[in-house]
Amino acid sequence: SGRASAPFIPVNCGALPEHLMESELFGHTRGAFTGADKARKGLFLEADKGTIFLDEIGELPLQLQVKLLHVIEDKSIRAVGSEQARRADVRIVAATNRDLAQMVAEGKFREDLYFRLSVFQLHVPPLRERRPDLPQLLAFLLRRGCARMGMAAAPAVDPEVEAILDAYDWPGNVREMENAVDRALILADHGQVTVADL
Repeated sequence: SGRASAPFIPVNCGALPEHLMESELFGHTRGAFTGADKARKGLFLEADKGTIFLDEIGELPLQLQVKLLHVIEDKSIRAVGSEQARRADVRIVAATNRDLAQMVAEGKFREDLYFRLSVFQLHVPPLRERRPDLPQLLAFLLRRGCARMGMAAAPAVDPEVEAILDAYDWPGNVREMENAVDRALILADHGQVTVADL
């Protein structure tokens, strides 16, 4: 896209402490609160002309959902403690493993924000619904795990291991599979991942 060379700022909404979230996203002025010894522009302004990726958007508290809605509608950011708003040209990409429509029905997610964020949705099905992808994903995770662990080459995988991985439902999806692959790489002897390594 036209934003490919611009900043890409990933934000894990579930990992930010709630009391710091507004300041992290929208910035703060010096002296806005205890410990704010210098101004900070915030992640939205860091992403200006680029993209901000709001991962785990379903974890965003309701009061911040209101502020995010205003940011989307007005395209301006007001830092904590500031009287002035600053313009920001930011593409927002959001992801969640929660059912936002259900959260809207339960009053846990704002309906107006849901519709603002739902301009274009991509549903990524769980691994159990895309079994043909498993061999390629396994090969990728093996290569990446080996690179992280400083291994020269990925070990071979016993066909029985592949059958077990294919039959498993992967409730933890890719993160669970990556964990299983890393554990198997640690335990694998003689250049092959066997059933015992699982």
